[in-house]
Amino acid sequence: MNDSQRPDPPAAPGRRGLRSSRKPRYLQVADELRDELRRGDHPVGGMLPTEAQLCERFGISRYTAREALRTLEEMGLIARRRGSGTKVRSAEPQVRYNQYVRSIDDLLQYTQATRFQLRHSDRLVADATLAGWLDVRAGTECVLLHGIRYQRRMLKPFCITDVYRRASMQGLPPGFARVEDAMRALIEGELFARVGLVEQSLSAVALDAEQADQLEVEPGTPALRTLRRYFDPKSRILLVAMTLHPGDVFSYVTRYERSDVMRGV
Repeated sequence: MNDSQRPDPPAAPGRRGLRSSRKPRYLQVADELRDELRRGDHPVGGMLPTEAQLCERFGISRYTAREALRTLEEMGLIARRRGSGTKVRSAEPQVRYNQYVRSIDDLLQYTQATRFQLRHSDRLVADATLAGWLDVRAGTECVLLHGIRYQRRMLKPFCITDVYRRASMQGLPPGFARVEDAMRALIEGELFARVGLVEQSLSAVALDAEQADQLEVEPGTPALRTLRRYFDPKSRILLVAMTLHPGDVFSYVTRYERSDVMRGV
């Protein structure tokens, strides 16, 4: 075991300790540093203490210090460059998610790079719109999972997700008593292996008061609405997901290439 992987030593007497918490130690350190950034203890444009200084101050390992800094970097608070130190970029988290898509695999990386927090589930009867999405008859019993997505290690929400499916276990992971639980297992772990085709449509909307409250932004904020229909390799619908991203924190990038490009022109 090298030094960077050793467990944290106990804090030495006289050192400024961390707040009592059940969080991992690196998150405790990240929280402490984020509070200091908000207070202006480390001005924007200035430099944050080095890993070695953080280890000394908090009584932690290099690995823990590195993970704490990585967390702040993912929030957009700092920028790290090898040999140049850690520069303060912002006093408040700058949540942004850029999705670069060239294939289904790229598209499905979205579920792996983010964390889904289920808020509630409902049973409902499909109206004409939902029936069209799911390719079922109007009046069919369906299941809704409503949740929020976060970038991993970040506390600020960046996406509302509503997942719909007919109330049937067909095509879902086995071993679950409820459709809701099987749907959640699918979107959190098995979707990548089961999808053969994805249809997607994008539109611009304004967030209503309830949506804005969940995303911690102002009502009326412009948002990108994405509707995705996921099919298995036999073209059967697995589920439909409707997401809402505030327009200033999400960008969707695609790349198209011609198959008949003329060479030497």
